[in-house]
Amino acid sequence: MRLDREAILSGAGDAADMLVAADACLVAGDRELAASALDRAHALAPDDEAIARQRSAILDELALDVRGLTFRYVPAGTFLMGSDHGDPDERPVHARRLDAFWITDVPVSWRAFNELAGFTLPPDEAPDGDALDRDRSFHFHERTKIRLDYCADGDEPAGNQYGHTDPAAFGTKPMVAVAPADAAELARMLDDADARFGLPSEAEWEKAARGGLEGAFYAWGSASPTTTLADFGQTEDYRLGDPRRYAPNGYGLHGMCGSIAEWTADRYDALAYHRAASGDLAPTEAAGETHPYVIRGGSFLDCARSITVSFRATHFDPGWRVEERLRFATPTIGFRLVRRRR
Repeated sequence: MRLDREAILSGAGDAADMLVAADACLVAGDRELAASALDRAHALAPDDEAIARQRSAILDELALDVRGLTFRYVPAGTFLMGSDHGDPDERPVHARRLDAFWITDVPVSWRAFNELAGFTLPPDEAPDGDALDRDRSFHFHERTKIRLDYCADGDEPAGNQYGHTDPAAFGTKPMVAVAPADAAELARMLDDADARFGLPSEAEWEKAARGGLEGAFYAWGSASPTTTLADFGQTEDYRLGDPRRYAPNGYGLHGMCGSIAEWTADRYDALAYHRAASGDLAPTEAAGETHPYVIRGGSFLDCARSITVSFRATHFDPGWRVEERLRFATPTIGFRLVRRRR
């Protein structure tokens, strides 16, 4: 059976069909469409080691380095979003079709953020050469104290990291106490003639987290999480680990379950999946600080149920208001960036 582009991206055909299509795409020089075909073949036959190897090789080829950040490629195509075994807002399972995108292999670190934004390096955080008003200076100072507790390299529990003064000590763990506006500001600095950067949509995040597996509960499959698979349940010493300590999922992404909860670009709508299942993909009609953003993935403090790839949680963007910012400046939320072709 010969499959055309539309059939590949809509997911029509079986694994054998997709392999034939992938070979044809490679002969034609279309590596991205070949990646989509192999991605679908893997979803249909996840235990086929030959498919997994071929898919992994082409995904590695399509990865990008952008100013020191590693962006892993997620092929265009259709995937199943949601879970029939989770909370009501995770239902129903529905097909979502997305264009290709790239996403950072780990959440952005504090050092990487400051380097890219042109700030002084941690732990002395401030926009380099830019005078801050008193209000915003207080914001930086208070969030820096939280990051000092959680973002330093090593295995010290929270509260034992204030002795770190070397900027190199803040380059592996996720940046925390960060708002969506911070991520959006950084993304604008990375925009170029070929691509735009930003937070992932909720659908992009879930597709990336699933790593090409359909129906799985976690990024690695449906096996119950352990401390060798994910960073979660650290409620005794409040210890945030390096996400690269945990094996990558099928897209080469570390720490998609646990580690740090991650901002998405979408506002929360409890009925979004019901509307999407009926074909209504319009964004939620809400804005402002009173309507929360969706966060995904759970954190190092959460239980196993909260770190599934389909679990949906929310958090507010505090903006710059002094009376609100510390209430919402949490050590459990960070972010990844996505790259989308213009």
